[in-house]
Amino acid sequence: MGKSIPLVLWLLTGVVVGVTLFIHISYAGTAENGSFNIVDAEPGGSGREILASVGSHVLYTSDVAATRAGEGAVDNWIQDQLLACAAEDAGLENPAMSRFVQKRAEQLYLRDLMVEHIISSIDSPTEVEVRTYMQANPELFLLERHYFQIIAADSAIADSLHKRLGWGQNFQITAQNSSLGQKAAIGGDIGYITGGEMLLQGLPIEIALLEGLSEVVPSSIGWHIFKVSETRAVTDSLRVMRSAAEGLYNSRIDAALDSVLLVTENRLFAEVVH
Repeated sequence: MGKSIPLVLWLLTGVVVGVTLFIHISYAGTAENGSFNIVDAEPGGSGREILASVGSHVLYTSDVAATRAGEGAVDNWIQDQLLACAAEDAGLENPAMSRFVQKRAEQLYLRDLMVEHIISSIDSPTEVEVRTYMQANPELFLLERHYFQIIAADSAIADSLHKRLGWGQNFQITAQNSSLGQKAAIGGDIGYITGGEMLLQGLPIEIALLEGLSEVVPSSIGWHIFKVSETRAVTDSLRVMRSAAEGLYNSRIDAALDSVLLVTENRLFAEVVH
């Protein structure tokens, strides 16, 4: 778990997400005319109720119900299918990409089913388990660090700021002058937080256990520089227990997912051919 995903897969996944609902709630059928309409029963008497059609493409009532589609789903389907048909008529379709998108949507659908199944099998940790987990990780859950943060727009700016901070430039003044973060006006002060809570925000272990000035940390919103000025014993144990419980629960889910991945990979032998 936690492995980085190449940018191209993120881009392809973005394409898939846009069509996943369409693929989940619709598939080709037979209609009697070339225009879209709302009809009552499937031609041929198979018993499946057709909710809408566009040419030879049909949307079944049962498919919409199965996906729990919200209000406006039928209108959206009709509009999307009209545009899809227009793309086909214009010769825009790449058959190889269409096949990939369909297989990828099926893959994501089955993946989500498996993840939901695994999560449903994991019990929430008890209070005793949470306390034991906290005591086993005191640096993450029994100690609060006073964090300050600078957010820069790009890596070059972040590297320049980091170099100046390393030379002794005041962190809070730099944050006030240069940070894009919401706390810039107060010197980037984000308060006392445990390392475990920082991990839950998706930050690396190096930031969770930080002392002094951090390296530059990239994220989806920019480049971050953190500083820890001091530490103290936890003051709000209930808040920290909640975060520890979430961290323990997530770690159990990750372990279960890793176990399923390992068993399945050993059975099917996954490899990158080229």
